Amino acid sequence: MNERLIILPVKAVNPVEGAGLAALDQYTTVPCNLTIVYVCASADTDDTGLTVDINDDGTGVITAIDAADKEAPGTWTSTHFGGAETPVNVAAGSVLSFDFNNAAVETTVEVHIWCLLGEVNA
Repeated sequence: MNERLIILPVKAVNPVEGAGLAALDQYTTVPCNLTIVYVCASADTDDTGLTVDINDDGTGVITAIDAADKEAPGTWTSTHFGGAETPVNVAAGSVLSFDFNNAAVETTVEVHIWCLLGEVNA
């Protein structure tokens, strides 16, 4: 494998005390073509039902990562790392947005997205 592996960190914190995270709470822009090969999502507390979705320009490309158990971060693993998921290509200039579904009030979520630079075929 000659591709370069990078990690995009995303931390979602409620901007208002007493509020909960929801759909489209975080955004980031991708400066180059990349391929998502692994995602890890974890909350700072147990949060029953909490899942994370990643959207590419508004379309859900990775959905329902289970982040409900603080001690067992949710993962999405592509075939590059022995998982069953198909790697997701993201074009330069795309906007990635994040949905934090069923998040309890004042839960903080960290998401680490492992990517290969450039477009990689499954």
